[in-house]
Amino acid sequence: MFRVLLYALISIFAITFIRMVVGILTKGFADLLRDETAGQSARKPSRQVPTSGELKPCRQCGTYVVAATAIQVSVHGETVYFCSEECRGKAGV
Repeated sequence: MFRVLLYALISIFAITFIRMVVGILTKGFADLLRDETAGQSARKPSRQVPTSGELKPCRQCGTYVVAATAIQVSVHGETVYFCSEECRGKAGV
């Protein structure tokens, strides 16, 4: 009877120890993966692109840009929109 109790106690301690080791290893791998994905998500574009707003065509290339972020130039009282400084320069405005 004493052996059965001793084996039961040893088994309980062994299982507890194994669970502890597996938990530590799992947490370690989870932390490693979280650090890698956090580094990837930290790389954000330097300029946020708006997802809504009125679209205007670029006078030079025809690309549609959000009016709020487009380069606006007034020509003969009319507002002209450009997608970039490069297009504005090509248009000679």
